[in-house]
Amino acid sequence: AIGPGVIAGLLKGVELAERDYKGLVIWSPDDPFSYGADLQAMLPVFMSGGVGAIGEAEKALQDAMLRLRYAHVPTVAAVANMALGGGCELAMYCARRVAHLESYIGLVEVGVGLIPGSGGLAFGARRAAEEQAAAPDANLLDFLKKYVLAAATAQVSRSAIEAQAMGYLLRDDRIVFHRQELLYSAIREAKAMSDAGYRPPRKASIKVAGRSGIATVGAQLLNMRDGGFISAHDYHLGRTIAEVMCGGDVESGSLVDEEWLMTLERKAFTSLLTQAFDATFPGHPQFEPGDV
Repeated sequence: AIGPGVIAGLLKGVELAERDYKGLVIWSPDDPFSYGADLQAMLPVFMSGGVGAIGEAEKALQDAMLRLRYAHVPTVAAVANMALGGGCELAMYCARRVAHLESYIGLVEVGVGLIPGSGGLAFGARRAAEEQAAAPDANLLDFLKKYVLAAATAQVSRSAIEAQAMGYLLRDDRIVFHRQELLYSAIREAKAMSDAGYRPPRKASIKVAGRSGIATVGAQLLNMRDGGFISAHDYHLGRTIAEVMCGGDVESGSLVDEEWLMTLERKAFTSLLTQAFDATFPGHPQFEPGDV
């Protein structure tokens, strides 16, 4: 589980790799790759510092993801078994992924009444914009729906091949069939990227679907709720996910940066966490009536 210690270790690894090595491989010697963020570790932080403290912790996790993405050496995630929630986001923000065929990858936060908060929604918005840029005559929302629904319904791939179809693994990512070859293949991938003159991606503006996209996805979710396919709370979570991935209350086709999307994601996450905590511990002395 990804807690403060893991985040500190990741940042230290990037620092060491940039200083002394060709790249960084993130690998777990035992299954799974990662169950996700350590929510239990957040509870004392939340109880002592409230929403502000959780917001700071979430920003630190988002910053760690961006540090992996924009590191000056290639960062490679060697994924096997489960990469869920924050573990999925960790893999997505590496420069490359090498995955065992039996990899089960997905954003599952809605299962505990939350949404992805470590960059998973910003990733979906960016990937949809990149895919649409390759087919400029197509509608951005056609690409975005896949990522919105995957997060809103906590879809988990049943294999690495399915994870590629879902967009959590990219076309250039490698899939290996033997678990014992995973680390070796990931190390070779990192070395090859370095030898090829790897440079981190350029920070670019991201085209978003805006308020019209939110309305379209919201209408589909509303039909699912009224048809009895999802609950009222599922609708609320799905609508929140759509609001973040569509870039918030902006015009369709607006250009935003990753920081904008990350901020929307972080605020939505902390708001839902506050609501969940208040429902579980009503009358907690830290909160005054009407705060939540």
